Amino acid sequence: MSLKINIFLICVLCVALYSATDLNFGTIGGQLVYQEQVKLGSLPFTVRVKNVFYSSNNTKVIKGISAVDLGNTKAKVKITAGGVNFTFVNVLLNSERGEALNYLVQIYA
Repeated sequence: MSLKINIFLICVLCVALYSATDLNFGTIGGQLVYQEQVKLGSLPFTVRVKNVFYSSNNTKVIKGISAVDLGNTKAKVKITAGGVNFTFVNVLLNSERGEALNYLVQIYA
């Protein structure tokens, strides 16, 4: 009986962790060169979309990108241009239909 409860709790925990879509790419930590909190309210029947652009004024190369879902939603995050080992990046955030966006995007060099 105890084993079944433990397996059930582990499955529930895995599903809860999977529901949030975070992006961690490269080496997270070190020197934070850019940070933006994206907060867009929900609109009925609408997908909220936000592009986060970063471009280095000098030759600092990006070593890590982190986008953390603060709202614990099923939004999608992807890098559409640049990224690690480049001096620029474009991070695209898409919410589920009718849901809000609440992300913390951080760029490390």
